[in-house]
Amino acid sequence: MQPHHRNAPGTHRTIQPIDATVERLMPDSDPGEPAVVICGSLHQDTLAQVAEFPVPGEAAIVESSAQALGGKGANQASAVAHAGVRAIMAGTVGEDPAADLVLSELAANGVDAHSIQTTWDEPTGSAFIATKPDGDHMVFVTSGANAITDPMEFTAEISEADILLAQGELRPEATEQLGMIANLHGTRFILNLAPVTVVTPTLIDTADPLIVNRTEAWEVLRKLGAAEGIRRGDIVTQIDALLEYCASVVISMGDEGSVYARAEVDGGDGIVWHQPSLKVPAEEIVDTTGAGDAFAGTIAAELARGGTAERAVALGTAAGSLAVRSLGATSSYADQATLEATVASPDFPARRRLAETTKGD
Repeated sequence: MQPHHRNAPGTHRTIQPIDATVERLMPDSDPGEPAVVICGSLHQDTLAQVAEFPVPGEAAIVESSAQALGGKGANQASAVAHAGVRAIMAGTVGEDPAADLVLSELAANGVDAHSIQTTWDEPTGSAFIATKPDGDHMVFVTSGANAITDPMEFTAEISEADILLAQGELRPEATEQLGMIANLHGTRFILNLAPVTVVTPTLIDTADPLIVNRTEAWEVLRKLGAAEGIRRGDIVTQIDALLEYCASVVISMGDEGSVYARAEVDGGDGIVWHQPSLKVPAEEIVDTTGAGDAFAGTIAAELARGGTAERAVALGTAAGSLAVRSLGATSSYADQATLEATVASPDFPARRRLAETTKGD
């Protein structure tokens, strides 16, 4: 980072270009191109490979370790950029060496990091990720500077964007604010509510789409008081119930792919579709960390381009499937040309119709 005068505690400053190298890596902006603002978490990840996870009271020997960019916000911003759409990161880092890694890695991934704020009050967020040979992982997160991110500081960026993409790793009240700001300025709001930290009818109403996994979908319905009489395994009925609160829903199901729908009253076809996943042989799965972020970020990128839900989910599915084949999150993301070729391949599974929604005309 460039030298600067220390701010008073509790204040933020706008980041200046880190150095000439990073400045050259920053993407050139075009006022007419689609843009996604991603407001979310920024972490320095420590990636550790272990033979097995320890049980309580035991220790595990780390076979190898490395530091990398992480945080659901940073991961999804990188996925948007890899998918060929301008990604503007909105978040907070500390005044520490970890921030230098985060900012330089964002720039190297093609993400516009100029709007990120820094603080003296908290260190840059961090995560420790232990991964087994089969790709399974455990994550321990320290929020750090992410806990003081103020969405109001990014109103100008949000108001000019095509899409605002958010997750659940900021303070609950910050996530709620993001939905309100997007709604106020007519910016499409995509909410990947992971983890499920805050659920209100007003927040869910602003999501288009709401992106959750099977566990999160059930938790959202439970917190809305809308889970009664719905079986946890009944994905179609869950989507139907969620469409009473938001315009569109995408539920990811790991290696089974995803299901999605947009009700007719909100401009959709009123059909619940299943997009199967690409089958990845077990021996090719290295690390599942960040696969869900690749899925969500790629969907946001395609929708910002004006693409259909069908194409967005297909490309997102390809991105998630390809991301599990190497260690780390952003370092495993495929570029747009690879995603396009994957979806166009005869081996890519076609979507299939599951059911009609009841939220029709």
